[in-house]
Amino acid sequence: MVSDEPLDLFNAAAQCDIWTEQPCGARTVCGKCRVRVVKGAAAVTSADTRLLSAAERADGWRIGCQLTLDREVTLAVPMQARSMAAKSFGGDDLFADGIQPNVQIPDGASPGAPDARFGVAVDVGTTSLAAALIDLADGRVVATTTRVNPQARFGADVMSRIHFAQEQADGNAQLRASVTDAIGAMIAALTVQGGISAEEVMAVACAGNATMTHGVVGADVTSLGQAPYCGSFTDERRWRARDGGWPTHAEGMAWTLPMVGHHVGGDTVAAIVACGVDESDRWQLLIDLGTNTEVVLGCRRTLIATSTAAGPAFEGAHIAHGMRAAPGAIDRVHIMKDGRLIVGTVANLPACGICGSGLIDAVAELHRAGVIAASGYLRSAVECGEQGVPPQLRERIEELPGVGRQVRLDGEVTLTAQDIRELQLVKGSIAAGIALLLRHAHVGIEQIDAVYIAGMFGTFVRTSSAQAIGLVPAVDPERVHFVGNAAGVGTRMVLVDAKARRRAEQVAQRCEYLELAGHAAYEDAFGAAIPLGAW
Repeated sequence: MVSDEPLDLFNAAAQCDIWTEQPCGARTVCGKCRVRVVKGAAAVTSADTRLLSAAERADGWRIGCQLTLDREVTLAVPMQARSMAAKSFGGDDLFADGIQPNVQIPDGASPGAPDARFGVAVDVGTTSLAAALIDLADGRVVATTTRVNPQARFGADVMSRIHFAQEQADGNAQLRASVTDAIGAMIAALTVQGGISAEEVMAVACAGNATMTHGVVGADVTSLGQAPYCGSFTDERRWRARDGGWPTHAEGMAWTLPMVGHHVGGDTVAAIVACGVDESDRWQLLIDLGTNTEVVLGCRRTLIATSTAAGPAFEGAHIAHGMRAAPGAIDRVHIMKDGRLIVGTVANLPACGICGSGLIDAVAELHRAGVIAASGYLRSAVECGEQGVPPQLRERIEELPGVGRQVRLDGEVTLTAQDIRELQLVKGSIAAGIALLLRHAHVGIEQIDAVYIAGMFGTFVRTSSAQAIGLVPAVDPERVHFVGNAAGVGTRMVLVDAKARRRAEQVAQRCEYLELAGHAAYEDAFGAAIPLGAW
């Protein structure tokens, strides 16, 4: 790394196209962003002294979020400190029924000049940004790119970023610049991948939650963090893309998808369009799992949505060995009848952490085997023996000073009692939201025709595990569909097709929002959803 001025690790790594994690928002409480100095030197900070052992510091390990580089240095960034996995924007058959063009291609191009027939769909996630270069003529995906949302340096969740904006005089400006600069760089990268010029990009459509959407357009996010938690707009916002510094055609336009009130963003609107919930004759349930989790119950006649306080546990935050679904992350766990515990990892690399799907699998399997009680209590080896748990599995249970009880999954990766509690809180919040939506609409579980699990995290979750811990209602497993990046697919549809864009506007206008904060029945519903087990 060579620079005229000191650079923090996040920016230095980004210049090398390496996107580093800061799960706790650089508050130095998790220690998961550690990197190793291979060549050169980096000063030891107070965070290094507090979170790393003397041996680790001597071996070159540093806490990445506090690392500022003022000289040439070579660093090793572990896989668990990197991101992101690629996101899909749907298959080639998405527009099999035809397209009603949404973007007008400019006339009058000089002879031999390329057509400005391309657009970019952007999924502005709290954790990651994903973008796809789309041929507007046929809706085909030409290229995709994904990276960590650089706002992560200000906090892992939206409330942390809102607090940052409240505390810093230029907080809103920093939030906007970080995300719009990243999107601009992604658009430039996509044009290179697609072999086209910036002048050929005619449109950019962005979808995100309310905080991310406000950040993209430069609106004040602080009001979203205080009662009555309302932003400054909910409708679609449009601007000339170049005015935002994005490399496009001179007449290229950018816009954000509309939101449901002030609480459910354009990403959920896009997911509703992608899954066809708004066009179904029967009740459907959409659960968009992620750093923030939205739940929608609806059909052609009615749409009701709510937002649950799930937090970033599915992304690895607050989990002892939690990480994103990067190479080496445990993403599958299975326990054999004889007590053998088998794990699978992303890219089949040695285990270096556990991601959300692995966490759900581990808790579900250990609960089924009798190691974890329905209350979430992690039993001791002696107590497990009384439950008939096989010796091979009991041997994995450890009691460590300062850590407490834990289960060793693979190598150094463990599941702690606190990890189980964190998952219970997340799944309890989501399940309570689902229960109150069903109650509000007077709909029984047996009336649900389909359950869609959206979000890239949801792509890897096993239906049996999700239902075993009570995250997903106990409907016929054949009715549970994992739809991946539905927000990205819906954004692509809105970018290309005028019909889809009108549907998005209609969804935002007619979808009812159910507020859980202060709901008279929420505490009871949440309490009932905490225990592990099927609905």
